[in-house]
Amino acid sequence: MALTGRLRSAVRRTAGRFTLFAVVAAVLAVAVAVFGWLAVDYRQDRLTDAVDRQGELTTAALDAYRAMADADASSLNAVIVGPERAVVLRQRFRQDVFAAADALRVAAVRSQDAGSVATTQIRELTGLLPEYARLVETGWTNSDARHPVGTSYLANASYLVRTKLLPMAGELHTQQTEALIKAQQDAGSTPWFPLVLGIAALVVLVVVQRDVTRRTRRRVNYGLAAATALTLVVVVSLAVVVQVVSAKGSDSERELHDVVAPLARARNLGRESDGAEARILIFPKVGDIGELVRNLDEIEALVARAGAEPDRTEAALSALRAWRAHDQGLFEQAAPNPQTKPLLFTEVAAVITDPPPGESRTDAQRLDDALNTLIESHTAAAGDSTRSAKRTLANWDGVVLLLMFGAAVAAVLGLRPRIREYQK
Repeated sequence: MALTGRLRSAVRRTAGRFTLFAVVAAVLAVAVAVFGWLAVDYRQDRLTDAVDRQGELTTAALDAYRAMADADASSLNAVIVGPERAVVLRQRFRQDVFAAADALRVAAVRSQDAGSVATTQIRELTGLLPEYARLVETGWTNSDARHPVGTSYLANASYLVRTKLLPMAGELHTQQTEALIKAQQDAGSTPWFPLVLGIAALVVLVVVQRDVTRRTRRRVNYGLAAATALTLVVVVSLAVVVQVVSAKGSDSERELHDVVAPLARARNLGRESDGAEARILIFPKVGDIGELVRNLDEIEALVARAGAEPDRTEAALSALRAWRAHDQGLFEQAAPNPQTKPLLFTEVAAVITDPPPGESRTDAQRLDDALNTLIESHTAAAGDSTRSAKRTLANWDGVVLLLMFGAAVAAVLGLRPRIREYQK
């Protein structure tokens, strides 16, 4: 009680009142400095994570999916073409397996601290990939020797990649894309606590300035004015900088979610459909041709929905239309016409695997290449937006600390002469 009484008595005196003002202003300025630094540092860490880890992990998961889907198509096409083209397709399959392994290796490195789910998925994919390659190679060896078991090995390999490898790679890509978007959203979120503290500091400084002016009859206290100016700069700048980061993060999110995601889905469907054509011939089942037609329709809808660059989009759609026209004979097998002679095995194989006249690539491969170009372009644009956001926020943690500690010092130095003056 005695201590409280002495404090009240001290505050009633002008020197004590000014001392309290100096303490409150300094404490608020230091609080803004500390919490502002923490807020900026957290956002810098989130953007660093997005640029240095999440972006590469997301791309690696997508690359692994594409390579494994292409490997499935190549492994099956290799048994329904002539010997010369079989050599090329087998080499393409092995390159796809190496590409998938490389992508998973990158993902494994970047998945550190990504969570146990991602790490487990990558480990399981890495373990299953050699088994898948072994099944395919064994199937080819037996098929070359005219052993019927070769088809069984290839069927098991295709089942493994379609039911385990591709779903896991797709889930990994989806999870990491969501994590990447979340990191950018976190970086662009408004730092309300330091901003509210900053506004409170401004209010206190204005009230103190008015009280000092009234009591000392000096119009301006330059120390308090400097502290007010520094605090205002920090509050306004912090709000503006974070909004700029948020806008750039939104640009990246739009690229990833609205453009890259549907294009990636279209590309994945394209590679799966390429393999589905061979399965229609080797392992036919009811409804498989109708499913292929629906997949091609979905690819067209996805590419149109993405709304990417018109010229490159048209190149993809042109390849898709050519693919449809080239496969028209295959589609007609789903609803046989008594007046139309059914296609022979060799004729169906030619429809599935032969490139158009004068072309070295099939229409499915041309579509894949066009979608690759679009995906790479928009993934790069998303990465550029994220890196730009990171550059925008660079060094602002130090700036906030420096300016707000400066504001604390300025407030104390501004009030110190007045305190001494009224202590006499």
